[in-house]
Amino acid sequence: MLKSVLAAAALSLTVSVPAVEATAAPVAAPQQGYTVIPVAPSERSGRTRQIRCSVGQMRETNCSFTPLFGDGSFQLDGPDIAYRLIISDGEGFLFAVFSRDERVPVGGAYRRDQRDRACWVAVEDSPAPSRICAR
Repeated sequence: MLKSVLAAAALSLTVSVPAVEATAAPVAAPQQGYTVIPVAPSERSGRTRQIRCSVGQMRETNCSFTPLFGDGSFQLDGPDIAYRLIISDGEGFLFAVFSRDERVPVGGAYRRDQRDRACWVAVEDSPAPSRICAR
């Protein structure tokens, strides 16, 4: 389990990015009051689409949903939202997204809510959001 978590984190984090490459990446067009953070083509497993989402205690809002890696992982972008939930062995691990190449782990493990399959719920208390819902 730990090995798969580290592998997922390794796919999501980069140690350094040359400044020229970082500034050359195109910025995605704004979507309903927010900017979508670009996803590398090698990480994307489907096209980005508009959905309703909520993170933590916030109300549902419009978000962009990008499927990742073909394993159920995804990136959410919305007003004040830029997160990736990386799925490994049925558990999710949350990362804050700052740019196409910069992501930081922010919480413990998440499991799919049995009553609301559109949501992932934090397994233990942490400062990270308690629920991630993508509808």
